[in-house]
Amino acid sequence: MKKTNLFIAALAVSLLSGCAQVAKVTEPMNFKTGTEITQEQMKQFVVGKTKKDAVVAAIGHPPTRDQIGKNEVWTYPYTMLPMVPFTGVKNVFENTVFEFNSRGVLTKAYKTGGTPGKSGNPMLDAAGM
Repeated sequence: MKKTNLFIAALAVSLLSGCAQVAKVTEPMNFKTGTEITQEQMKQFVVGKTKKDAVVAAIGHPPTRDQIGKNEVWTYPYTMLPMVPFTGVKNVFENTVFEFNSRGVLTKAYKTGGTPGKSGNPMLDAAGM
């Protein structure tokens, strides 16, 4: 009985570690779209000091710009869907948002969870689902 439990435990550990290896190997094949902006990158932008030019130099021009009152809002969407499901790698669907005042100085920088009205899966969105 104890040997059976030991065998089952060893099998479970090897299967789980195998999933982690599959996730690492398939990472370059994950579906990615948009601009991924890491928390490390976010740290370089200082509210009240950073200007638009610095954001463009660091991560490029935003695909979406909106004018809200005197403020300009830049949005960088990012989606990542893992190539192999059930490996513990989660779907990512987020927007990184930068708000600038009329002088072009950063007033807010934050992340939001995706775009309203979209599923987070570009294939489903393209199909109108």
